[in-house]
Amino acid sequence: MKAKDDSNLTRREFIQKTAKTAATVSLSSISASAITGCSSIQLSKNTKYDVLIKGGMVYDGVLDKPFPADIGIKNDKIVDIGDLEDNASKTIDATGLTVTPGFIDVHTHCDLSFKRTGLKRYLAYVFPSFKGNYNFQYQGVTSVITGLCGLGYTDTDYWFDIVDSVGFGSNVYHLAPHGMIRMELFGKKQPRNLSQSQLAALKKRVAQEMEKGAIGLSTGLEYAPGLISPTQELIELCKVTAKYGGHYVTHIRDLTGTIHNDGQPGVIKTLKEAVEIGKRAEISVQISHLGCKVPFNNVSASQILDVMDQARHEGLDILADQFPYASGITFLSSRLPIEFKSDSGIKEEYKTKKNRPLLKKAVENRLAQSGPDKVMIAIYPENESYEGKSLKEIAETAGRSAADVYVEMLYEDYAPFAIFFDHNQEVMNEILKYDHLITASDGYTVPKDITKPHPLGYGTFPKKLRKYALDEKVIDLSKAIRSMTSLPAEKFNLKGRGKIKAGNFADIAVLNLNTITDHATYRKPHQYAEGVVHLFVNGVHSIENGKATGDRGGKGIRG
Repeated sequence: MKAKDDSNLTRREFIQKTAKTAATVSLSSISASAITGCSSIQLSKNTKYDVLIKGGMVYDGVLDKPFPADIGIKNDKIVDIGDLEDNASKTIDATGLTVTPGFIDVHTHCDLSFKRTGLKRYLAYVFPSFKGNYNFQYQGVTSVITGLCGLGYTDTDYWFDIVDSVGFGSNVYHLAPHGMIRMELFGKKQPRNLSQSQLAALKKRVAQEMEKGAIGLSTGLEYAPGLISPTQELIELCKVTAKYGGHYVTHIRDLTGTIHNDGQPGVIKTLKEAVEIGKRAEISVQISHLGCKVPFNNVSASQILDVMDQARHEGLDILADQFPYASGITFLSSRLPIEFKSDSGIKEEYKTKKNRPLLKKAVENRLAQSGPDKVMIAIYPENESYEGKSLKEIAETAGRSAADVYVEMLYEDYAPFAIFFDHNQEVMNEILKYDHLITASDGYTVPKDITKPHPLGYGTFPKKLRKYALDEKVIDLSKAIRSMTSLPAEKFNLKGRGKIKAGNFADIAVLNLNTITDHATYRKPHQYAEGVVHLFVNGVHSIENGKATGDRGGKGIRG
């Protein structure tokens, strides 16, 4: 079955189609093929393999040298590797191409593309690019982890029901999101210090999600309510998580070089907090999108990595992940001081005429650190015309100050998402070479040509391969591939994934290293990456000759 092209829909057509779909689509009306996906491979009982990938150069996901080999696939597994007889229902000539494990993205917000769109999530049954997770598939990604930064679905079963019913294009693992579970339990007036009964209730909910198959707990300590959660609370929750063999994944409280009262830069101080939590809870730790944001204050990569290395030397299982961009996407409110922030933007008390001057002053201070040309609006349903434009451009067109425009957008029920060009490129480049670093995007599932997302959601993995491994040789190609395959699989104990190995699941990418590259830009983000010639997800041929087939092999996978 070939995918229908939805790339030419306008935003207005998308909204109109959404309304019609939301009114008519229900799970009972979805055909079996739409729910499970379909396979173009016609199987024969007389063949040894369903698919034979022949003549490729294999990078098996570890740091061994690449080797030429054929790969035989039967059902959803790799069954043979070597010089194999051509006895298959389908043979792929991989001569001159590179064969790797499918890439694993350990930091995505694919679930928020469903959770925060309400009834529009039913569009996933309609749009091939949505249900296929094409912006990830075209990068070679076969598995994603969701529930990051304390955000996402609080019910693992509910989320996996969506994943499986829509026939998602990628495998999905999930983390219990601390922030949203805390909000669910205690509402808008969040207590800073939980009572014994409140902490017991929160621990119980974390345990429930671990029993449902979550693979760990995530926190977003730069966002409400995580930003008010004391260290001890997180230690207690991580102790529960550890009992189930889960992991602690954290967006630490401060990724900037801001000097705190004790003289420590924020990124160093709060990285040490994550280390403390890991040690005291005896749990594996993963640091999300490690780097340094403004103000830099001369914080170096070596200072940051020294904290990681010392913790590892002391026996803590701690790794980090990073995307290869000197910018990130988050809530417009996220760069404000703690006292202003709520779970959806800013606190209601700062939306009053009386307190507007306080909010504006905070915004002006933020813009003094990184100017209005360094903020680009990405997702703003209330005013689509702002999407893809810098704050400076918006203010100049409106004939208003950048601070006033910023404040106005913060008054929305949900703060818009914005791209902030405020990351230290030099620090990023040094961290990129770190042996204990996983490649991850921080991206969303994006229906083609809808909103103006960060290009990282379309280009993270090919960009790292093209720019940093193949062209600039900042990192060895085998090491780059390891950071996308076996390293994340081993870290999160994703059994049967991350290596080209007989008996493993047939998550396989066939790449053309001459053409592998990203095309997404900040102004034109909706451009698929190039160079993934074939992609298999659990043996399902999802990309063939560089084009999505529409066949989907992903599923929700419980820990």
